[in-house]
Amino acid sequence: MTTREQTYANIRQEKEAKMDRHLHSTQRLNAFHDEIMKQVLTIALQIHEHEYGPPPCSYSLFLLGSAGRSEQGTISDQDHGIVFEAHTDEAAAYFLDLGRTFSDGLHAAGYSYCEGKVMSSNPVWCRSAEDWKQQIALWIESETLDTMRSLHMIYDARVIHGDKEPVSTLKQQVAANMKKNPHKLKRFFENIQFMKKSIGLFGQIFTEQNGQHAGSLNLKQSAFLPYVNAIRVLAVKEGIDASSTLLRMKALTAVPAHNGRMQEYEEAFRLLLEFRLRVLRNAPDYDSSHYINIDSLGPVRKRELRHILKTAESLHHYVQRFIAKG
Repeated sequence: MTTREQTYANIRQEKEAKMDRHLHSTQRLNAFHDEIMKQVLTIALQIHEHEYGPPPCSYSLFLLGSAGRSEQGTISDQDHGIVFEAHTDEAAAYFLDLGRTFSDGLHAAGYSYCEGKVMSSNPVWCRSAEDWKQQIALWIESETLDTMRSLHMIYDARVIHGDKEPVSTLKQQVAANMKKNPHKLKRFFENIQFMKKSIGLFGQIFTEQNGQHAGSLNLKQSAFLPYVNAIRVLAVKEGIDASSTLLRMKALTAVPAHNGRMQEYEEAFRLLLEFRLRVLRNAPDYDSSHYINIDSLGPVRKRELRHILKTAESLHHYVQRFIAKG
């Protein structure tokens, strides 16, 4: 094993050994994930600068997805990107290589590669500030489901290394365009409009019927995404820059149009975060960390889950009506 591999292996061992100490709250758990990822980044920077020299310009490395929102569970894959100042081929090559080094380091430390390749090792997610501005404008103009999905991801960006301003500027570009053109915002919502029915009129929970997860509920699809996606749409509509769903909810409470609804949704989302930590803390792998076997739940947990699912459905319909009214 090389020195580099051993270093990442040590970080992974530390992560696995100390994880249980941070399962009291999602906030503590995500602070721990940040700590581990920053350790990986420190090593990646040392390796990269030794081989290629210091960065040719300022840059920001940002997290996306659940990491960007500070909502990771015990098992997480990686989603990240880079924005750099200099609009040159030299800078592009430098930071793309850095992205690869960082991504490989995260993988070695226990964060699997993103299946959709949303990583700074991919030139789509590693660009100059000028290129990013043009790319976001193209995504907004295209209005396809794929480009709208990319905009959803950008709005969850959170800087973990470097200046926050370049990423904030990109998010402001998205919000300003949506606010200027309500049709774009409706298209933005259409990207997440489909919501799989997870609870019946009489409280029955609909589970997977086939495959290895038969009898289980996909908590990510049925609960997390309805809350996260709906609140993100409202955040874009109101120009709220925060990445965390809870911080977005806090900010939306101050908006008169939403003040009367946010407390209910926030309480249910906090319950969801706590529920996931208690029920899915021992999942064996990333895929399994999203599924709950309903028969394994006691009556109290089932009541909690029904409340979470019903409130998610209520929030989704609330945002749907709000966007439709323009």
